[in-house]
Amino acid sequence: MSRWIRIAAVLALMSWVGLATQQARAYPSVARTTKAACAACHVSPAGGVELTDAGKAYKADNTKVPAGDVTGAEYIGSNKCKMCHMKEYKSWSETRHAKALENLAAAGADTVKATAAMLKVELKGAADKADECVVCHTTGFHLAGGYPAADSTLNANVAFVGCEGCHGPGSLHKAAAKEDKKKTINRGVTENLCKSCHTPEMSPKFAFADYKAKGVHEIPAPAPAAAPAGK
Repeated sequence: MSRWIRIAAVLALMSWVGLATQQARAYPSVARTTKAACAACHVSPAGGVELTDAGKAYKADNTKVPAGDVTGAEYIGSNKCKMCHMKEYKSWSETRHAKALENLAAAGADTVKATAAMLKVELKGAADKADECVVCHTTGFHLAGGYPAADSTLNANVAFVGCEGCHGPGSLHKAAAKEDKKKTINRGVTENLCKSCHTPEMSPKFAFADYKAKGVHEIPAPAPAAAPAGK
């Protein structure tokens, strides 16, 4: 068994350890807990650091659960993202995020059993069928449009940690007019979001600044500054 597959099994089984403590800090877990769309707490329908008044109130006091009837974005799958972001998609496809669930499914039974025993976790069935593991190896787990999706094509395109795993559900971003695209997706991925799965127990060497600088996909160069008028 390859070293990376063994690591994937260990990380999958450990993901539950820190997940519960992150629920007030990372929007996918909050959405699963409150049953509210990202737009209930975030100015962008795909999440992000800028909060609505309801989001600020919930952050200050998690008993003030936001309304669950706010219309929000849904997950649409990374195949839709690549239509406009092919360079990012291709470079992302070479990372372990792109094979997150596949590697989990390939983990050997002995490795899974040994890791579960070490963590004192009773894991029933295969790791890639266990919610405690799958939540960090798929996109939009148990959220609108996310994994597992009823549509087989969509399901195949959220069965890994895809574009929307970091940038939020993309249905409204895809449908938005060009001038509104940036307002409808989470462009500022935060350390808290990453650490909802990359917990200290699961990823003890995780350094957000290093990962952000390196990126999990190609990062487009900034557009050149416009020349001053008259030049």
